[in-house]
Amino acid sequence: MNSQEKKLSCLETTGLAVGFTIGSGIITQTGIGIAMTGRSIVLAFLVSALLFLISFRPIFIMSTLLPRTSAAFSYSSELIHEDVGKFYAYIYFLGRMTIAIFGISFAQYLASLIPSLNHPAGLKLTALSVLTLFYIINLFGVKTAARFQNVLCLILIAGILCFVLRGLGKVDFREFTSSETFFTGDFGGFYSAVSLLYFAVGGSYIITDFAPKIKNASKIMVKVITGVTLCVCLLYMLMGIVASGVMPVSEVAGKPLTTAASAVLGSGGLYAFFIIGACLGALITTLNSSFVWYSNSLIAACEKGCFPESWAKTNRFGAPYILMTIFYCFGAVPTVAGIDLTILSKMAVGLTILGTCIPMAGILSLPKKYPELWGSSKYARKYPAWRLKLMVIITYLVLSTQVISLFANNPAWSNIIIIAYAAIVIAVLAAGRLYRRKSFDDKSGLPNHKPTKEGNHYESKTTSKTTW
Repeated sequence: MNSQEKKLSCLETTGLAVGFTIGSGIITQTGIGIAMTGRSIVLAFLVSALLFLISFRPIFIMSTLLPRTSAAFSYSSELIHEDVGKFYAYIYFLGRMTIAIFGISFAQYLASLIPSLNHPAGLKLTALSVLTLFYIINLFGVKTAARFQNVLCLILIAGILCFVLRGLGKVDFREFTSSETFFTGDFGGFYSAVSLLYFAVGGSYIITDFAPKIKNASKIMVKVITGVTLCVCLLYMLMGIVASGVMPVSEVAGKPLTTAASAVLGSGGLYAFFIIGACLGALITTLNSSFVWYSNSLIAACEKGCFPESWAKTNRFGAPYILMTIFYCFGAVPTVAGIDLTILSKMAVGLTILGTCIPMAGILSLPKKYPELWGSSKYARKYPAWRLKLMVIITYLVLSTQVISLFANNPAWSNIIIIAYAAIVIAVLAAGRLYRRKSFDDKSGLPNHKPTKEGNHYESKTTSKTTW
């Protein structure tokens, strides 16, 4: 099998992008979004998707011209500064504690169909089993995981379509013209919903971490991300119409999507299929893709010395098995220990949001560091220096509003922990840089000079022991 045959096809790449985008959050966040803005949740999905495509444009361009494994780390380190790359790696690494949530949530949803599992031991065993299953699947490489993801995505989309197609006929569309149930939280509530849903519609950017493993990445990358984002957004908008339109807003606000699904599908086989296909499907596609994403995102960081280089070792299927094992432990230990993950999840989301901001400015250095590559690309004509700066400014304006809005919903102490952790990382990196500079000066043996009375002549205070 040649190297091209081992790479992901356009279909497999699309399956990964869909799996990264349609995740467990949409099952719970739709109801929360309705609580923030009412039936205008439909427009919130659209605005979120458009803002995502605008604000993540720098990453899309960089991944097209400079396909890199561990894209965000590589751009932070290569195009901005090596310490910026390290900062990103440490922020990103701690934020991966979210993997435990997927297994536990899966167990809770499955227990709603199989009540005999609804006890501490049963929930732990189920969560650990599904975590172990997808850990093993991913050990066979990204191509195997992608093929499995395609099957899971078909089941997931079928479950969502079951809810949407059955529910649209039960929606009273006249209710969507009522100002009493539209923009119920005014503009502030609407934009809070947009911020909440921003990453729910924008997960497709994660495929940039796999650019070197994708056939014709430079040609299909942006098309896949844009196409998947818009298609999933349309599906989410239809879900929003049904979720907010089949029952009074007050009865679905703040509730998981299963509340509206029970009104649409009843309690029979279709409801069970929705739980399995949509709820469980969203969780396991996210879990499956997380093993691939988390590990590939840190390979370059290991090779650059942020973590032990041995962590980046791959098996014969090209899977970074040590990194995968570490993230498996991230999920297994809290599951077995029965740790409350609510606090950890809030912190992890905050760290994830912070991490996405870091590599965006790298595009400003791309034309200088790779002038021939940039000059021969179609982007050189479209983006002169002033327009690149404008794009980055817009990106940071959008991302900063998302960060402020989402951090505002976290407990103050959790934000303090995030800020303190970031400050500690910065302090350690700064101390390390000073140490390396001092060590270099000591080893270089450069004498400490002072000017003599003659003005232009210098004499040494110490004798140099070594010279280059």
